[in-house]
Amino acid sequence: MTKRALVIVNPAARGVPTSDRLRAAAGSLAGWEVSIELTGAAGDATALARAAARRGCDAVVACGGDGTVHEVANGLARSESALAVVRGGTANVWAKEARLPRDPAKALRVLADGEARTIDLGRAGERYFLLMAGIGFDAAVIRAVSPAWKRRLGAASYIAHGLRQAFTYHARPADLVVDGEPVASELYWLLLGNTRNYGGLVNLTHLARADDGALDLCLLRRGGLPRLAWLAAWVLLRRHQRRAHVLYRGVASLEVRTPGLPVQVDGEYLGETPMRFEVAPGALRVRVPRGLRSELFGAAQAW
Repeated sequence: MTKRALVIVNPAARGVPTSDRLRAAAGSLAGWEVSIELTGAAGDATALARAAARRGCDAVVACGGDGTVHEVANGLARSESALAVVRGGTANVWAKEARLPRDPAKALRVLADGEARTIDLGRAGERYFLLMAGIGFDAAVIRAVSPAWKRRLGAASYIAHGLRQAFTYHARPADLVVDGEPVASELYWLLLGNTRNYGGLVNLTHLARADDGALDLCLLRRGGLPRLAWLAAWVLLRRHQRRAHVLYRGVASLEVRTPGLPVQVDGEYLGETPMRFEVAPGALRVRVPRGLRSELFGAAQAW
């Protein structure tokens, strides 16, 4: 039986392959009927993915950066269609986490030669996230980076704005509810990880599993450039969760009741708190290389 897939291409993303190259690669997939759609504006990838899932497509391929993958995941959440990814964009963290091939033709072959697994998603308000949600410092950085700077400098734009925010952004008292338990704490940067890698660089939520029915909370109570530098060193040693100013634990839900804290999801600015965050267990199917062994998938079984 022929399977169907839709490739959603964000032509504005850095480093995406041409449609002709994708069509040539798709033509070699035995047993798959593949079509291609290009996005023209924010939100298009979510709408296209949702429509494809309703038509019964077996898979939807996100061809772009983390923002494109994020949009497609939102369109496929709680559907029977699986997410696949062809690398593009600034970082494309999911492609790295799932060890997807860099070559577009080989990445598309994961449709035919790979396997599907079921993973969790996070949810921030009404928005799903595949990778992580950030509250405070990193969301302030992302809010400050314009699309023009991002296209021109890529990851360097985040580094430049991150250094600026490290000198100006300050911790604030925050009213949190963690799994129903009230917690009062200083909040400089709070990260909720469904996966491990952050920005393609370091594993901040390094104990996270994408299929364990929980999110990993990493709260940095105090910040500033010297403390961020020390944090980076402890992160490389995988011991940052033991530091006195860090709270690290698995959670099912988090409410941030304090207003005015910036929020980002999967590297896209979302808005400000107050906001509720929670895990959505088993909400997404993904295509990964067959036989993939990764600590990120602790419980998922191939099907």
